[in-house]
Amino acid sequence: MSTLPAQAAEAAEPSYEDCTALIEANAAKALAYARDWTAHGGGAAALHCEALALSALGEADEAAAAFSHLAEGMTGAPAAARAEVHAQAGNAWALAANLTKAEEALGEAIALAPSEPSYRIGRARVRALAGQWEGVRADASEALAESPSSVEALTLRALALRNLGYPKAAVADAERAVSIAPHNLEALLERGRVRAETGNVAGARADWQDVIRFARETGRSSDPSAQAAAAYLARPGKAGK
Repeated sequence: MSTLPAQAAEAAEPSYEDCTALIEANAAKALAYARDWTAHGGGAAALHCEALALSALGEADEAAAAFSHLAEGMTGAPAAARAEVHAQAGNAWALAANLTKAEEALGEAIALAPSEPSYRIGRARVRALAGQWEGVRADASEALAESPSSVEALTLRALALRNLGYPKAAVADAERAVSIAPHNLEALLERGRVRAETGNVAGARADWQDVIRFARETGRSSDPSAQAAAAYLARPGKAGK
């Protein structure tokens, strides 16, 4: 995405395209641009760009509040657009470690767009952070009803089933997720966990070694899945939750 020179951006009439393009080059300038635009009647477009800029700057609390404020004011907008902003609010609240507000915002997104699997997956992730395993299983299952080959949903349901005490069902979901995406770090990590819990320690170690290898080969050695795999290999035979 190209960015207009700063002088041209300042001289031209503000636009959502220019504002969001500026985020990639300089999020702090984009935030200033958006706030100035908001002050001069930029409306929903300016507010959305402001929230995106705050997200890019790592200001999760402020971004979440901005997305939520915008979503609440979009009463006349199409349901799909409102759902997307509620989901963005939910993701930002999750990054801000406010799981209650994250779940509420994603619930609003689901209510507005019940057939969109990504919102179910997002709420499943939030519920997993809170240890709400029945909720994780329900959301992942609903997502799979809409998108049967979703690796994220399969991996999340495997995680939930393992924590609910259904290792055989968890193995089936984890195996399917890895068969669809053999290099997916989260899927491999979870299959390793389930294998360890069902006594297949050699298989678990092989999965965790693959996680580390694939992460290194793709420049993602700091990925949480790779770090977790390394921790499990340091204490073989134990599964993490």
